[in-house]
Amino acid sequence: MPRFLKNKQFIFVILIAVALISAMAYTYGGGRNITPIESAIGSILSPVEKVFYSIGNNVSNFFSSIREIGTLRAKNAALEKEIIKLNKNDIMLQEYINENNRLRDILNFKDNNKNITTQPANIVSKNPGNWFNTFNIDVGSDDGIKPKMAVLDEKGNMVGIVTDVGKNWSKVLSIIDVDSSVSAIDVRTRDNGIIRGDSNGNLTMIYIPIDSKISKGDIITTSDMSMFPRGLIIGKVEKVEKDEGSLLKQAIIKPEADFERLEFVQVVTNMKTTGD
Repeated sequence: MPRFLKNKQFIFVILIAVALISAMAYTYGGGRNITPIESAIGSILSPVEKVFYSIGNNVSNFFSSIREIGTLRAKNAALEKEIIKLNKNDIMLQEYINENNRLRDILNFKDNNKNITTQPANIVSKNPGNWFNTFNIDVGSDDGIKPKMAVLDEKGNMVGIVTDVGKNWSKVLSIIDVDSSVSAIDVRTRDNGIIRGDSNGNLTMIYIPIDSKISKGDIITTSDMSMFPRGLIIGKVEKVEKDEGSLLKQAIIKPEADFERLEFVQVVTNMKTTGD
């Protein structure tokens, strides 16, 4: 084989030259019949043209892909910022919904209890643990708060009693604390008793008469014998049992207020008697 046929670059140049000449011959004098030689050359060069066309397309697509990657990166960064913004807006919207629900609950309670005036408050700290045995709120003497005032949740359920008051803060002892004591009554049977906390998030109603018909599901509220307004819902009877060592009954009461998730409360400011 001649040496020049082993030179690939030379063969490539020849092929290109033949292709150009053939193309010129192919297009010259449009409309004429091509010769058998032209037809043969066209058949040989057609696959070559196809390869070059394909390479050209691939190169073009490659550079287009690089440009698209840059564009996609910019769009991805913009979308990530938009997602962060939407998440923040979603959190704010949820906070507004919670605020609206809380205000609606307070308004509903006031509409149904026009004899009770309250001061809304935020819980700013609480004792360690899951339960709100004691906690602090952000209203105090400057807001008309006094010791022994009743504290309710947004829906008006009994939560606790104010024990200490500063200018802009107050400390609250919740009814689930073992030191708490609230006079209560069974709405259905009218049996009276005393509600005390058990430190497990439940309440115990003691001093219930042995012949009482109190039963599971009964609603327990503050009684007229306490210093709190009557009718404040405390909870529901879960279980009734005989008080060992006495001729009385006692009942386990599930609080109506959610003592694991308290955030806002309202203080009853028109109590019968409060400390000064």
